[in-house]
Amino acid sequence: METHVEIASDRRQSKSARWGQERRLEFIDFRLLWDGRINRGELVDFFGISIQQASLDIARYMELAPQNLEYDKSEKVYRATSAFMPAITPSESQAFLNQLLGVAAGTLLPSMSFVGWRPPYDVVRFPTRPIRSNILVSVLWAIRDKEEIEFTYQSMRRPSAARRWIAPHAIAFDGSRWHARAWCYENNDFRDFVFSRIQEIHGSRKTLIDPGSDDNWRTFINVILRPRDGLTEHQRLAIQADFGMQDGQLVISSRKALAFYLLRQLQLDRPPEQSIQAQPIELVNADELRPILEGARK
Repeated sequence: METHVEIASDRRQSKSARWGQERRLEFIDFRLLWDGRINRGELVDFFGISIQQASLDIARYMELAPQNLEYDKSEKVYRATSAFMPAITPSESQAFLNQLLGVAAGTLLPSMSFVGWRPPYDVVRFPTRPIRSNILVSVLWAIRDKEEIEFTYQSMRRPSAARRWIAPHAIAFDGSRWHARAWCYENNDFRDFVFSRIQEIHGSRKTLIDPGSDDNWRTFINVILRPRDGLTEHQRLAIQADFGMQDGQLVISSRKALAFYLLRQLQLDRPPEQSIQAQPIELVNADELRPILEGARK
């Protein structure tokens, strides 16, 4: 019978086997960047390696970036120097915040996050759109195997659910819901189907639909934003900083099929009479996007 010590040891060994030195060096770089310090024990605890291996990893990191860390004998830790520059990990704040978000949302186990010390934090939790795993599997396999499926679907444009055939070729997230991008035999065009509205899969068959013929999926367009006229100079600069604009504009590349959702997320599908406080940005290329905008307002 295995003891708790043996089980814990097996888990550490399994975790260690999954992580090579390159990943451990990334961990050192990450902790120095965001914590400003690291010690051998952190490597031992996270990766399940020996103290000797942790020492070798830190020595290897010092070979790669000798200017990045120095040993603090009093605290027995390695500290980031004033000349520290990330050698492996991206320095963008989003890399750190994405890990916090993943832990808070439950999509990333705390034990798998490189984040060490965490400030008090929380995230706004929006209603989830549950997707049954058997539905998702059926759609994924249909895409992989070039098949089409028959399903029961509840559209908001119909009073009750109906059976229909589709040929899915991709999936997409619109910021709040996952969709299957598919050829619809009933409407004879490519469109999106909300996963959570698929009620039942009835069957499948090989398809002759070419995903390459979905022009709106293959085509990319730019959504160009700028601060609205009427803002004060300080407000305009704040909006530029808020959206990460360059030269007063932000260019977002989007699949034409998904631009519909982008405009909705940015609330640019609403009437232009909104107050400047409610909507401080506007489209530079509104004329080009007008057909998509009109679709987003339906």
